[in-house]
Amino acid sequence: MAGPARVRAAPLAPHAGAAKVCGDGACRAPAGVLMPPKIVVSGYYGFKNSGDEAMLYAIIGALRARIPGVEIVVLSHRPRETAAEFGVRAIPRWSPLHLWRELGTADLLLSGGGSLLQDITGPFSILYYLGVIYLAQVRGKKVCLYGQGVGPLRLFHSRWLTRRIVSRVDLVTLRDPASREELERLGVTAPMYVTADPVLGLSPTAAEVSRGRELLAAVGAGRRRVLGISLRPWTEAPRLVQVVAALGDELSRTGWDVVFVPMQEQKDLPIIRRVAARMREKGFVLTGIRGFQDLMAVAACCEVVLGMRLHFLVFAALAGVPVIGLGYDPKVHRFLQQVGMGPAEDLAAVTAARLEARVRELAARGETLRTALRARVDALHRQAEANAALVAALLQEIPLSDRDKGPDGEF
Repeated sequence: MAGPARVRAAPLAPHAGAAKVCGDGACRAPAGVLMPPKIVVSGYYGFKNSGDEAMLYAIIGALRARIPGVEIVVLSHRPRETAAEFGVRAIPRWSPLHLWRELGTADLLLSGGGSLLQDITGPFSILYYLGVIYLAQVRGKKVCLYGQGVGPLRLFHSRWLTRRIVSRVDLVTLRDPASREELERLGVTAPMYVTADPVLGLSPTAAEVSRGRELLAAVGAGRRRVLGISLRPWTEAPRLVQVVAALGDELSRTGWDVVFVPMQEQKDLPIIRRVAARMREKGFVLTGIRGFQDLMAVAACCEVVLGMRLHFLVFAALAGVPVIGLGYDPKVHRFLQQVGMGPAEDLAAVTAARLEARVRELAARGETLRTALRARVDALHRQAEANAALVAALLQEIPLSDRDKGPDGEF
């Protein structure tokens, strides 16, 4: 079983800034008091997706560490829950009136992180995220794309609008080199920096993974080697159900506990249950999840992780657990390349025998592989910290120090 590293993710407390005088729908600093900056954050928040909630946690923590007193307002599908969980103000993401008002007193719109500028999941979500950016530009506000992954952009309107709108933003930080290449191909001219996924900015600690073991024990797993599996609905789902069920049966017969981990329960549980029902041997479906911290703890208890969901792979890598990616989206390929665990498996061609061979090969490489993986993740951790450093410099309009720059001016 993998070592005891897990990620510390304590609850975020509300952050106090300068006192404000409010009235007529706006707030201002009292005379003679310099108000700390206000940042409005736009992303896929409030949808109970553990990867995106981890990302928001990481973004808030990084901004507060770099920008003392910063006020953060989050656009959320469930604003009350987001406000309570993260210690921020939150407003309905679907309300143009709320957004217009908040932008009026904001210093910066932060769009990210995640894969917001893509149309592989449908043609409309990119219109929403670009629309939020455009509204901030209309209000004359600074805009930053933060730790984003860009693409695929298959449709003409996606490419045209991205080029037009993103070229006018003040700062773009990207989680991988391929995203920068995608924007350069479109002709985007905004200042761009390659950093890393914000979640990689979370810091591992030597604390015990007792919560992960508790969750595994609650479903009857964890007494043998653990393979953690993350699946999501996709076009190749019928074939994938057969392949993963066959893999689970073979590993279960030879000394493994096969544990299915839903990152977004409403979407992931149907395909997970189909696989578990098809297995002849026992497959375990994780339950009782209280938040992304629980999933990090479980990932740290696995010997190997197989996943479609990007941030389950990230959670495992943070703990030094070897990963196998199921490549439904380019972002999976890109992350595996960054951590030296590629290539991702082609959903149209992968077989149970191929996956079994890879699981056994990664497990056999043991601590040597984990040590190499941790070294890669440590480097990405430093790059992820540059996201907030760049935002702080943008707000202060000061040059970046050489300490924050990497080789060739990248991060």
